Amino acid sequence: MSPIDRRVVVVSAVLPHPPISGAHKRTLRLIEAIARAGGVPHLLTADRGEPGAAQELRAREWVVELLAQAPRSPTARLRQHLARLPSPYLSAVAARLRELAPRSVFVQFEHAQSAYYWGTIGGARSVLSLHNVDSQMLATVARESHGLAKLRALNRALAMRSVERRAVPRADVVLAVSERDCRHFARNARQVVHVPNGIDDAFFAIPASLPDTEDVLFFGHFGYRPNELGVMRLLHEGWPRLAALRPRARLLLAGSSMPQRLAQAAASAERVVALGFVSDLPSLLMRSRVVLIPIWQGGGTRLKALESLAAGRPLVGTSLGVEEIGFVHARHGLVANDAAGLAEHAAALLADRTRSEGLARAGRELAERYRWRRALEPAEQLYRGWLGVTAQS
Repeated sequence: MSPIDRRVVVVSAVLPHPPISGAHKRTLRLIEAIARAGGVPHLLTADRGEPGAAQELRAREWVVELLAQAPRSPTARLRQHLARLPSPYLSAVAARLRELAPRSVFVQFEHAQSAYYWGTIGGARSVLSLHNVDSQMLATVARESHGLAKLRALNRALAMRSVERRAVPRADVVLAVSERDCRHFARNARQVVHVPNGIDDAFFAIPASLPDTEDVLFFGHFGYRPNELGVMRLLHEGWPRLAALRPRARLLLAGSSMPQRLAQAAASAERVVALGFVSDLPSLLMRSRVVLIPIWQGGGTRLKALESLAAGRPLVGTSLGVEEIGFVHARHGLVANDAAGLAEHAAALLADRTRSEGLARAGRELAERYRWRRALEPAEQLYRGWLGVTAQS
């Protein structure tokens, strides 16, 4: 087959390199699985990404099209809201997809918003890759918001639910990140395949010995609203308690797109360091003593939990922060559902190296089942079948 005969179009709202968030990383790893299965990825996105990112992906012999889109008029924005679309319909994406889809093996839509363009693909096979149940995630954010922000979040949740209900039945296959998400989408989908989140091998290479610091780490993309809300709550309700219990402790916040109000709260707090985007996350984890996951909104599964476990770092999180990965309280780490409880658990682990090391060992054993190559096997098997390529031994 020629490269054109093996073309797989991937429609994504983001250019997934560098992997600055869990969503970026999952999209990138799925596209890599398409390439391993014998496909030639052809990425369509209106996101410009970081300087040089598109060139790095093209160096892999992928096709990357960064589509220009004219500024949207007030009338266009009004039509978007009336149509209950959480993000804009981009005519440049639709036009290019209409050209490519009939000559592609299949089309993969990353996130429900990308499925706006289903009417342009004709009879082409399609995959809808969903990183969580976005409508439910937005509803949890709305419950924690107030005033106009609450109304906006509720409106977005309802709009997203409408998009999901239209998109899921149209896909030949839906990829879901957790068993719970599979059950949710199975009501309307033709076929659902469970493809869990995974872990890069580099995290398992981190030495198991814990550092002598008392650095407590949170990492995540702060453009994801549950991360912002969770860390803000931790700063107000949990960190003062932890800082008082452990005078040597520092809270490290790693991640891009931190909103100004959160940056101000971090700057005014005692021994809190906002690091911004960290390109070498394994090295940062190696220097950290405990990882915190203060998440009270959201869905799916969190890459930060899996990567922390693989790194051999004791983990303290909410039930939601560690759900759907087989995590057991007091075996793989510690769970509390209020900020004060998270602080006390973290302080206890900072004080007890032996217990921390025992939890970290068990956590790393749990993480072994989530290496990316293993996690992506169901998706890669699907891709190989559609591409007609036999898996190489």
